[in-house]
Amino acid sequence: MMLQSIPAGFARPVFESQGTFRAILDAMSRPGRVVPLPVQAEGPRGWSGGMASVVLTLCDMDTPVWLDAQTATDDARRFLRFHCACPLIDEPAKASFAVVMNHALMPSMDAFSLGSAEYPENSTTVLLATDFDATPGESISVTGPGVDGQERLPLSWLPPGFVTAWRGNCRLFPRGVDLILVSQAHVVGLPRTLQMEDRSCM
Repeated sequence: MMLQSIPAGFARPVFESQGTFRAILDAMSRPGRVVPLPVQAEGPRGWSGGMASVVLTLCDMDTPVWLDAQTATDDARRFLRFHCACPLIDEPAKASFAVVMNHALMPSMDAFSLGSAEYPENSTTVLLATDFDATPGESISVTGPGVDGQERLPLSWLPPGFVTAWRGNCRLFPRGVDLILVSQAHVVGLPRTLQMEDRSCM
């Protein structure tokens, strides 16, 4: 019965995870641009198909995962243990990936692993659920490596106070947190090299 209650995830795991990984790479190499996901996996209740696809693609037994309080349901834990076998941890500073569904529950940047000067890659990548279909409203300009000219990012896609926190994260380079914004069927990459309005960040 427990196995029957776990969502199926990918229908064709190898092919669909490869396609999703290519989309994520595209998003991270072209920051600020909305990139479509090739498939929407079946995930736990409350997860978008996009988030299920991204998590199934990136997380495995070697990547400790932290879930915000809204995400850390019994269904989600069973899903991740069954499909990814990833360690589920309570401390964001020890996470390779953090899944945040509720913007209000996202910890401060310095609560996550920021990596080190020797191993900057040992930092947390935050997977942040976002509704790209919401009314955009006010936006900010983003620049940096991989950005073609100047992209604009709606503030409604980001948690309150995010821009100020991001500038602090940006100044830590090569250390720092990376983010991937995830909607039902799209992703947007926010690598730590991305600048938001403040060109002195790098």
